[in-house]
Amino acid sequence: MERYESEPIRLYDLMNEFAVHCPKCDKKAIITVAQFFDYKNGVLKCSNCHYSEKAMDRTRYRPAKKAKCHHCQEWLDMEIGERKSIPKYVNITCKACHTVNKVSENWESYILKYHETGIIDPVFGLFLWYMDSVRDHIIWAYNQKHLVEIENYVRATLRERTTDKFKMTMVEKLPDFIKSAKNRDEVLKALERMKNKV
Repeated sequence: MERYESEPIRLYDLMNEFAVHCPKCDKKAIITVAQFFDYKNGVLKCSNCHYSEKAMDRTRYRPAKKAKCHHCQEWLDMEIGERKSIPKYVNITCKACHTVNKVSENWESYILKYHETGIIDPVFGLFLWYMDSVRDHIIWAYNQKHLVEIENYVRATLRERTTDKFKMTMVEKLPDFIKSAKNRDEVLKALERMKNKV
């Protein structure tokens, strides 16, 4: 009987490294983040094609709030596209009265993502490297440590609950199809395929 015992690991404890598909060669690349949620300082490196990129270089700016036309007080269309730097002002023509407004708004920064949806990393928006499916359900992991932790939990026939009084642990939040004993063999095979992916 295999026993699962682990320190209470939360998902964000595993979010300092992400294995993803390289945007240039589609091979495995690694994104590292120095501190949890400090995504603007994330770095992407591919050992296959040697491509590297800093999240900071993908920083873009957009207006942080709405603005009204100086003449007719209608709301202006603030869809002005991405900006690599903050301009002193932008000229926006009011759709209602056609007045050209000099708008200098508060700006907010964001990191331009490769993809906005899908099973992607939170830094660059690249598809995760560790993904597979079992019975129309997707299994994914951010990195090797995450993958091994899921595998240890699934493999165990005796799972002792490790309590963390503040947050649910990563394994407690796993989908039921992964935790189900009847899916154990299929899930373990999928995890093995993920580990051996070249």
